This record gives sequence, C-alpha cells and structure tokens, in this order.
Amino acid sequence: MSSDDVKRRIKRRRAYEDDRDDPVVRVSRREAPSSPGLKLVVILSDGIRGHVNQSRGVAAWLSRRTGAEILELGIPEPKGIKRRKARAAASKLLEGNRRKARDWLSLAEGESVIRTLGRWLLERGIREGDAESLILLSAGTMCAFYNIALGYIWRCTCVTVMTPSVIGTAPFDFAIVPEHDCPRDVSNVMTTVGAPNLIVREDLGPVGESLLREFPPSRERRWGLLIGGDDRNYRISAAWIHKQAGKIFQEAMRGGVDLYIATSGRTSAEAESALRRIAANSPNVRFLMIAREDPLNPVPAMLGACDEIFVTDDSVDTVSEAVTAGHRAILLRAERVGAIKNRLQGATSLLVSSGLLPRKALWGVSRFDQTFKRFMRMGLLVDFKGWLRERRRDEFSPFAPLGGQIDMDFDGFNEARRAADWILDNLGAVPRSNGRGEGGWDGKHWHHAPFE
Repeated sequence: MSSDDVKRRIKRRRAYEDDRDDPVVRVSRREAPSSPGLKLVVILSDGIRGHVNQSRGVAAWLSRRTGAEILELGIPEPKGIKRRKARAAASKLLEGNRRKARDWLSLAEGESVIRTLGRWLLERGIREGDAESLILLSAGTMCAFYNIALGYIWRCTCVTVMTPSVIGTAPFDFAIVPEHDCPRDVSNVMTTVGAPNLIVREDLGPVGESLLREFPPSRERRWGLLIGGDDRNYRISAAWIHKQAGKIFQEAMRGGVDLYIATSGRTSAEAESALRRIAANSPNVRFLMIAREDPLNPVPAMLGACDEIFVTDDSVDTVSEAVTAGHRAILLRAERVGAIKNRLQGATSLLVSSGLLPRKALWGVSRFDQTFKRFMRMGLLVDFKGWLRERRRDEFSPFAPLGGQIDMDFDGFNEARRAADWILDNLGAVPRSNGRGEGGWDGKHWHHAPFE
C-alpha cells in the first residue's frame, strides 16, 4: 500500500478532529472495548441481483464464522439530475471529511439511511467507533458511495466487493476485487478468481433433492443447462439455441440423460421461444424455468441435483456459482456482439499475451476469457468442445479435481469464504481512533455532549 493510501485511510478514521462543529460528529465518544468482536454486518443494497448475491455471499461467511447478525439496507435511488450530481460529487468523499460525507448523503437523499442505521446500532448497543463490531458491506458503485460516507460518520469497517468507479478501492478498509479487473497489489485488496457468491457446497443436497421430488427424474443421470442472455458483449439468439443447446439435447438423448434447464433475466423472448420448441419435442427435459415468468432462483437446486452443469460464458457470476458448487462446469460460448469490436478485443488480447501491453489493457470479452482460462488451469472448467472430445473417448469426469493454483481448503473452491476469512484475520488491524464524550442516537435525534 502506498503512503498516500495509508494517509487517506487514517484520515478517514480521524476526520472528526477537523469537524467538531458538526453535531453528527459529536456522537458516542465512549471508549470501545479493545476487542469487541464482530456483531453486525450491514449490506447496502441497490437491488441488482448480481451485486446483492456477491455481498450476501461474503456476509454469510462472516456470520458463520462469528455469529454476527446480518441486516440489509436499501440505498435511495436518486434519478436524473440528482443522480448525476451525486455521482459527480462523490469524489469529495476522498477528502476524508465527515462534513463532506454528511453533505454528500444529503445531496444523495441519504438522510433516511443515516437514521435507519443509527436506530439499528442503538438497538444493538453498538457504539460509533467500534470498528471491529460493525462492517458495512456493498457491491456496485452507488452503494460504495453510501458505504464510505456512512463509514466516515460511524468510523466502522467498510468493505467493497468489486471496484467502484470515481472513488476506487483506496478509501476502503477491505476491497474484494475479481482478477479480471486487474486490481492493484496493495494490502487492503484481495483478488478473487471469479465472483464471490452464496453457494455453499454442503447446503446444496437438500435443495437439490427438493427439486427432484417436484420434478422427478426418469433416468439415472441429470444435466443442468444455465442459459444467459444479451448484453453489450454477448448474444444468445434463436439460432444459437438451435445450434448449441441443440447439441446438448442430442447428447442427452444419445446418453440417456435427463435435462434440467433455466434461463436468465437477460434471455431474449426470441431465444426463449426457440428453447421452448426444442424442449417440447424432447422427452429428456424434466424441468424448464423461464426467468421472466418465475422470480424464483433455481440455480442452487440445479447445482445440487445435477451431475453436469453447462453454463454460457456471458456470466462470470453463474460460472463462479457452478465451480463453487464443486462441479467442473462446461462452458458454452455465446455469440459475440460487433464483428469489428470483437476483432479489436482479440488483437488487444494478443498484444497482452506477447507482453507488449499490460494486462489491464484487456477489455470486453477478452477480460472475462482470462478468468475462464484461470478456472480451466485449476481444473474447475472445461470448454464445451473439449468436453465433447472427452465424451467421445469416455474420459469425462463430472466433478472438479480439487487442486490448482489457489488456496483451497478441504471443502474446495469458495471465494466468499476465503474473502470472509481474510477480513476476519485482518479486522483487528483496521485503523481506529476513539474520541471522548457521551452521546448517541435515540431513534429521532442526535444527542451529544461538549468536547472536553
């Protein structure tokens, strides 16, 4: 960590010394216990499924390790000009100033967030400045702004999952960043392969059995097919469904295997229609869930019920869930968007591979392909073409050989668990600064005593 990073983080912890005329600062000046233990993890949520899933995954393991309570606090959603102003003003949060944090929260309609969090802390007897008792955890840029602003006010531990724009990872006590984002090699950043998630291998059996009871298999073996959707880099078209998914249907028919299939919220209506037509003509399909018609998440149950899992490459999150479940996932390549853009991404990848450009120059599909290659080197992922070749030679293996180039305990690969353990191992080293005086939040008003 650079000296500037250290100064900025300590400045955030000691910012109240410069803001004594701000009543928000004059709160809870009682000395905190030297090692109070983690009591509460608050997830700041923007409602985006991928962001919430990553935050919940890390929070769940923090709670498993310590017994800490987990609460979720939805952030406000300023629109239009207000949102643009809040985003533009977020750079002020890097100054480590409590008054600036309070001003930003006021601009971003965050007064209700302060009140709610203050009430929760009062109810649980958590004092401002207990850095080891309270963790604010978030994923996504807007949540990161609220996270760091509230962290200035409450002097608690702030954790971000992913790299937020504008403010980056430097002001956070802990940052959990995927390898494909090319994070800096500094002490407050942990690099993950793929994305942390809520999947816990030992918990998948019961939910898998529940799925099989409701949709009983007719054959001994079962395959799961998780189909993604369209974004600025990938496309799942009707033609893709007929060509790629059709091959899996053929292999299932040939091998006497049942199919359990789910789409994502990004799957187009065109692709869904094509999938329905193929599934209607296949006796091997035992389960088909269309995401836009059913809000339930079938992924954990499918991961627990199926012997093999096929995943499209438009979602690093879903691939990460599959390998966390203990599967050697089978990667299906979606169509690429934009022929010229795709060629430029490929050219950039070649220059990076030859050492002429740094790894952070990768963009688009080529960034995520690096993560998939890492999973493949670890024995956690295989390309669909490679899987087909194995089947022809009868060499396929449905489960991951637990080894590779990353620390894995006897339970195997789980980045949410590894991140939680890293945070807890270093929680006591978070810079802290405790003031004097009595005060607190009574649910309606701030109460404070003069500084001595």
